[in-house]
Amino acid sequence: MSRRAPVAALFLAVTFVTQKVEAIDCPRPTQQLATDQSSDVRSSVRALGGLNVTSFETKAESITHDLFAKYPNADEVAVANTMISMYCQIILPSTTMSDSEKLDHLYRLEDRVTRRARVSVPLNPAVGPACSTSADAVLAPIVSLFNAWEQLNVELYLAQWGPNAIARSKYYAYKMADLAPRRRAAFASYRAVDVIGINPKVTYADPTKANVNNTYSMHFERSNGSKFDEREVNESYVLECNATDRTWRIRENNDYQ
Repeated sequence: MSRRAPVAALFLAVTFVTQKVEAIDCPRPTQQLATDQSSDVRSSVRALGGLNVTSFETKAESITHDLFAKYPNADEVAVANTMISMYCQIILPSTTMSDSEKLDHLYRLEDRVTRRARVSVPLNPAVGPACSTSADAVLAPIVSLFNAWEQLNVELYLAQWGPNAIARSKYYAYKMADLAPRRRAAFASYRAVDVIGINPKVTYADPTKANVNNTYSMHFERSNGSKFDEREVNESYVLECNATDRTWRIRENNDYQ
């Protein structure tokens, strides 16, 4: 299968299981893999259980590389989908991880799969391969996000995020249910916000998923008169296509990188 064809085929091949965390459904393993290959994938992803974030990312990188190298003639879509499906089903019953941690680990593994195979695996049935990959379309939610800050329009800000979004930084990791009330409180605390500059660049885009790196500078003035700047802050975004209106939404924001 060609490198470009799998994206549309993947979405058609995925059917969703009813087991959910925060409206995330585990895609069923596709049937194209041989029994021994499926068994090997399951054994490999089991090794990801119980790892902290740093160890998880290192192990996920290694497992992803090894599996795709071991089965070079296998359908990349089938391998990618089966990896995510099996890991999803392994961690969902976990009682030692919070829902946000489960979501975070799934996204990190899916990111490794996309990097290695250039195949994205949607974890939500509302995500589809229908969005434009033009830079203007992909960057639209990022531009709107910073416009929202400058306008102090929290509703516009929250509208740019998907329902299963995660916001991460060296200071925090919030799922959408936690992020929304925090942002409402933050927006209410400012008298004015000046976006000095942003420089978003698309680093990957297929009709389902996109990655964006950005550098921004902002000036904040609180309601009590105190002021502070954030200068040349590096961040990144993962975006997913909303299949209903064919526009991009933020799935992940990694701030203060």
